[in-house]
Amino acid sequence: MQVLPMLLRELIAPLRCKVVGDPDIEVASISLDSREVESGTLFAAMPGVHVDGRAFIGEAVRRGACAVLAERAGEAVPVTQVIVEDIRAALAEVSARFYGYPSRRLKLVGVTGTNGKTTTTYLIESILKEAGLTPGVIGTINYRYGGGTYPAPHTTPQAPQLQRVLKEMADSGVTHCVMEVSSHSLEQKRVLGCVFSVAVFTNLTHEHLDYHRTMDGYFESKKTLFSMAAEAGGVCAVNIDDEWGALIKKELPGSLTYSLKHGADICPLGYSLLPGNTEAEVSTPAGTVTVGSHLVGEYNLQNILAAISAGCALGLDPKAQAAGIAALERVPGRLEKIEASGRRFNAYVDYAHTADALERTLNALRKVTKGRLITVFGCGGNRDRLKRPEMGEVSARLSDITIVTSDNPRDEDPLEIIREVVSGIKGVNKCAPGAPSAGKCYMAIPERSEAIKRAVETARDGDTLLLAGKGHEDCQIVKGQRLRFSDFEALDAAIKGFCNDRALN
Repeated sequence: MQVLPMLLRELIAPLRCKVVGDPDIEVASISLDSREVESGTLFAAMPGVHVDGRAFIGEAVRRGACAVLAERAGEAVPVTQVIVEDIRAALAEVSARFYGYPSRRLKLVGVTGTNGKTTTTYLIESILKEAGLTPGVIGTINYRYGGGTYPAPHTTPQAPQLQRVLKEMADSGVTHCVMEVSSHSLEQKRVLGCVFSVAVFTNLTHEHLDYHRTMDGYFESKKTLFSMAAEAGGVCAVNIDDEWGALIKKELPGSLTYSLKHGADICPLGYSLLPGNTEAEVSTPAGTVTVGSHLVGEYNLQNILAAISAGCALGLDPKAQAAGIAALERVPGRLEKIEASGRRFNAYVDYAHTADALERTLNALRKVTKGRLITVFGCGGNRDRLKRPEMGEVSARLSDITIVTSDNPRDEDPLEIIREVVSGIKGVNKCAPGAPSAGKCYMAIPERSEAIKRAVETARDGDTLLLAGKGHEDCQIVKGQRLRFSDFEALDAAIKGFCNDRALN
């Protein structure tokens, strides 16, 4: 991708700032990571939670930074400094300006909410393809555009990376970008400078309160997306089954609404939830849409309605929407069924890592389970601790057997995380790891591969096994290290090992 250098004076023209040094220098790139700085880079010295970017100004200058963007001037800095009141807002603005405001060259669809963002973006992407358009996606699992798939270090990238990706999309012929917009990115103003044609709200439940502190604070961050879309003349599509979505509708009365109940702009006239698929007749402003999907569960029907809402906001043909929904066979790590060769139980891997998501998933699986429901899950370290006992309570209430294990403990003691999860389990007996499970019970096995192995050994014909929390992830994060780990691989190894042991015996 070709990006021409830009005079610093022109780049910062929209900012209220103080310039210390020469503004008539050429900027060839923008970065907030000193390790990525090259000759001609504008370095953004961003204050952070764990590190302060101002401590790396010297390194950035040694690597070739031509100027520094900061909230206060540094002493003895040998390059031009641009001093602003709000570096996050300023970085977003100069990044969009440097790359030519690329979101204006395509239709940008933002999807936000605690749960359902990834599945909804996959559905919208599939609908756009069936409509003959060229979509790109920025999300949790990866970034997809121009025939390529790229790693996703963040659900929503930092402003310089985000604007670069949007320009690459526009240059490659992408017509519509579907983007998961995280609350962190909204709070940190990464998406300022983007023009959203559609903003979709899925739901808001207990999550990220280690960062946002309160649900009101969490909501205020999410709401920013809808204010941005409305100000740009875009369409807001909101789930009014969720109390926070209903509040957005109240504050933005022109919003398009969707609901599992009657009374919304998009709602099912009737639906059936089957073990292998979902069918529904959906009322929309463009007429009735008959949909059939490989995705299962009532919460996935909500995701389908969210995608239809986006399609309606974009004026897409109802037939293309139905075809797009039918064409999507799977979403990686989202209630993904795994064939257990040699065993007669059903196994699923799902990303559910909040109490609400786990409850929705277990309720969906209960409806298609003949035998027992066995759940393996853990909670991440250095994250919202309040949800840990909530997830323990949900799993113990809705599962027959709960196995609490590790899930990205990061810098925390895995045993302490497990203790906090188990504190929410009430009225269910603990089963020792070496003892046979009898009746409704729970156990704690810190090593995740061992927990999965125990679940496979415990499962009987007709049972359902759920591995929750990691989904598509392929590592465990422990003490700053990313150790290779996949629920899919661990489950496959456990099943093969069990079958081999049985064959030998």
